[in-house]
Amino acid sequence: LRQHPDFAASLRGELDYGGAHAIASGDLEDGELNLDESRDGKSLYAFWTGQLVPARCGREIRGTWEQVPKAGQPALKSPFVLRRVDGGDRW
Repeated sequence: LRQHPDFAASLRGELDYGGAHAIASGDLEDGELNLDESRDGKSLYAFWTGQLVPARCGREIRGTWEQVPKAGQPALKSPFVLRRVDGGDRW
């Protein structure tokens, strides 16, 4: 993830985890992260919500990943940790 090319206060990028590839975009505002994830580039697959960890000096975000619920099934949830890459501007 990195700064969105069109919106300075937003993030956009690609994620690879658990054998899946996804596109994500969202905001990091006042230490709070909110991302929307899509696996097909069209429909919403999951939400990422988290907080910057104060003790990590803006280099780490911890939160919860939550899959959009499917009909008749509970939403899947999982904790996550995002860390900045090599001290740069990417997560």
